[in-house]
Amino acid sequence: MRITILTVLEKLRLFLVILEEGSFRRAADRLRISQSAITRQIQALELELGGHVLERTSAGVRPTNGGAVLAERAKRLLADYDSTMAEVRRLNRGDSERLRIGYIASAVQEYLGPALAVLRRDHPRLKVEMLDQTPGEMIIALRQGKIDLALTLHGIDLLSRDFYIRKIATVRSLVALPVSHRLATKRQVSISQLKGETFVRGSDDVVPGYTQRIIQLCRKNGGFRPRLATIDKATNRVESLAESLAVAANEEAISIQPAFISHLKVPNVVMVPLADAGATWDLFVVWLRGKTAGPLRTLLSELNLKP
Repeated sequence: MRITILTVLEKLRLFLVILEEGSFRRAADRLRISQSAITRQIQALELELGGHVLERTSAGVRPTNGGAVLAERAKRLLADYDSTMAEVRRLNRGDSERLRIGYIASAVQEYLGPALAVLRRDHPRLKVEMLDQTPGEMIIALRQGKIDLALTLHGIDLLSRDFYIRKIATVRSLVALPVSHRLATKRQVSISQLKGETFVRGSDDVVPGYTQRIIQLCRKNGGFRPRLATIDKATNRVESLAESLAVAANEEAISIQPAFISHLKVPNVVMVPLADAGATWDLFVVWLRGKTAGPLRTLLSELNLKP
């Protein structure tokens, strides 16, 4: 009996999950089905294809030569299928074409601006919703399907399983100092000169991974572990990065940030470039696997990105 097209699609999804997890057991845990059920599905797929697509090794499973080709083609096939189904559902609901983008306000114009201009030209009826969000908010919005794409620095390790993640830039760092700070008049400073200072601690639900990155930068470039302080949001009502920097300066704390925030005008704060070549941040674009049709595909193409 021939396998139906729908059943093949399901098996292809299962095949890709096994490759991502590197084992039948982990794939079964992720999908919450039995390992024996997964084995039967793969055996049926291999019967239809006339040969093996996976081979077991001491380190787990890997694709055969045919399996590698299948994986490459299956990703494109499933992405096209998912995007087509999503677009038809949208049209059947009478929805207007839209693209929802979560972004870091300080970086969006420099890194997305030109691509957005092309997107609006090529899709004049497209409604682009730009949402200024914290990295933590972007993670939640991506998982809940409330945004289609995110431009972010933080929390990438929390998204790698279900989302495409592509780096679009590596950004140098600066340090935000109180205007009265001993280093505020310098053209640039090194991290080693910041030893003994109080650094702002980032909340993991707002900027996941930020604090760990600061610790790494100080240890690698300055040879010290930074003293960290938390800004009391309830007391200071901090609602933006600029406000956060201002409150930190009032408390004589400093903050290492990506250089693209240098245009912010913050009272009593001076931003000085860091001299350390290794003090950088990676900026990423993130989108859901399979969600690459129409306007989103145009935007990614302008950014020279692909799944």
